[in-house]
Amino acid sequence: MGGELLNAALLSFGLIFVGWGLGALLLKIQGGEE
Repeated sequence: MGGELLNAALLSFGLIFVGWGLGALLLKIQGGEE
């Protein structure tokens, strides 16, 4: 049961980190083009 909770926490944190990274990358690309 504890392992499932840890897995869910790592998954949600990973998704947030990936989403933040993609957002920052897109902003950098848009800023460079303009």
